[in-house]
Amino acid sequence: MSVYEFERAYAVQEILRVEGTNPAIAESAQAAFDGDIEAASSLSIVLENHNRGTVALMMWRGRVKREAFRAYFSSVWDHDHRHVIRAAKTRRTLAAMFRYADFPKPADMPERLTLWRGTSYLSQRDAVRGYSWTWDRDTACWFAMRFADLNGSPMVLRAEINKADVALLHDGRSEREAVLLRPPAAVVCGDVADWQVAACRYEAAKNAISKSRASCAP
Repeated sequence: MSVYEFERAYAVQEILRVEGTNPAIAESAQAAFDGDIEAASSLSIVLENHNRGTVALMMWRGRVKREAFRAYFSSVWDHDHRHVIRAAKTRRTLAAMFRYADFPKPADMPERLTLWRGTSYLSQRDAVRGYSWTWDRDTACWFAMRFADLNGSPMVLRAEINKADVALLHDGRSEREAVLLRPPAAVVCGDVADWQVAACRYEAAKNAISKSRASCAP
């Protein structure tokens, strides 16, 4: 048995120990660690939220088939990225997990991109170290103003980056997220009045989409 096979076998037993004897979890865990893409997607849903990051780390350590790991990792990052970050512990480990996933980039993605990041409470030094950026400025403004009344210090940063610096580009929650693993050179873009207008515009567009989807529901 190779080291990776041992890691995978240990991981499945550990998942069952922590999560209990739920048949759905037992079946999905074994199949996911055997490389089944559909099972990996299912596993990302049936696990307890706080365990999803640890399982992502286990899958990476066990070198689960890349396509299965990618399916699991993208889903968990979208919904529970804080647990992934906590499980990885270091930027180096997290970067290695993203490298292994090797998420494909859109064919029409330009070589240079402008990205924004909206935060509150954080200093500029801490804000620029965040992983989640967006290619839509209104989205960044909404994040900056979302809890600004409570946290204070809203901020929107702008960065010009290379295509190669993007670890993951996706729009799973209509947030147009770009994941950066290395802090870019960034500057503050705009002011509070400007950010508030953009945040309201984003909120209105978001509500319109939700209303449209609700009206189309059977």
